[in-house]
Amino acid sequence: MGKRVTSFDVAKRAGVSRSVVSAVLNGTQGIGVGEEKRKAVLEAIRELNYQVDAQARGMKTGLSRCLAAYGNVTNLLFLQVLEGMQAACAGQGYHVLLYPLGPSEHQKLEGLLDLYLQRRIDGIVALDRPHQVSESWVELVNSHKLPYISVEGYPEHHQITSVLMDYWESIHRALDFIWERTGLAPVYLELYHEHIQLGSGDRQRRQAYEQWMADKQLEPCMLSAADGPWEQRREFWTDWVSERSKPSAVLTNWSRGAVYVCRAAQLLGVEVGRDIHVMAADNTERINQHMYPTITSVEVPYVEMGRLAAERILETIGGRRAFSDHSDMMVSSQLIVRDSVGS
Repeated sequence: MGKRVTSFDVAKRAGVSRSVVSAVLNGTQGIGVGEEKRKAVLEAIRELNYQVDAQARGMKTGLSRCLAAYGNVTNLLFLQVLEGMQAACAGQGYHVLLYPLGPSEHQKLEGLLDLYLQRRIDGIVALDRPHQVSESWVELVNSHKLPYISVEGYPEHHQITSVLMDYWESIHRALDFIWERTGLAPVYLELYHEHIQLGSGDRQRRQAYEQWMADKQLEPCMLSAADGPWEQRREFWTDWVSERSKPSAVLTNWSRGAVYVCRAAQLLGVEVGRDIHVMAADNTERINQHMYPTITSVEVPYVEMGRLAAERILETIGGRRAFSDHSDMMVSSQLIVRDSVGS
């Protein structure tokens, strides 16, 4: 094997000191490097095919330059969070370690604490469920000063930083759109899972609907329905749609509810977008754009949330933000206009 190229070789080829090479490689603050020297260093790196010794750099800086992404890899929302994380990390020379959630011991969140203590990761971004708050995990995060950001989890906790969507704003935005497009006051269709309490986001959605209707001096009209397989609930949905006056409008809390309404309408010969206007308050299953007609929705911007989470955690790691700053980040919904409202 040939002799390994070092930063000393790069400095010698570029005609600069090793501190200048280090400043170029690491973006070191406080060391001004002129454009001419920077170009000379980069050219020397290219000519010598120099590769940074990540292990040596980690020993020197105490950083692995790696963030862990924790979540359910079968969840399309988590994959969107991961996409945003990767974009933010790539711009700052960081890698992303995928650590999937699962039932075994090595797939539990606590396993990531060991990786942090071993300096194999510098922090964690997780897609958490709001109803799965773990006080023991909060205690571990704070006692070890572990940089940790939750996407959508811990919405009412003051010791964990969360990236959240403004669900109240999203419902007002959806209702304003339906009202302006159709002049109809929508029924609010709220799906839920049996034996599972609705999360804070869905509670905010319901309250926002009630407030919007009150502001318009309209009587709220709500249906809460347990989610279940279409084959078992088909009659329920066709009966419900057949009872709607024509035209009418429906806003659903979950995209699945909008799908059920549209399928029932098509079976009954009710035209979606004219006889019944349907809008979803999310696109959890990424199906709205594939329906016929396509379903208009206000969507949770998970890619943006993943990007913001990674950027915030890198600020903490880099000392640009205090670990004790647990202020949440709030993002707006994305209005995606398709064909199911006023087409």
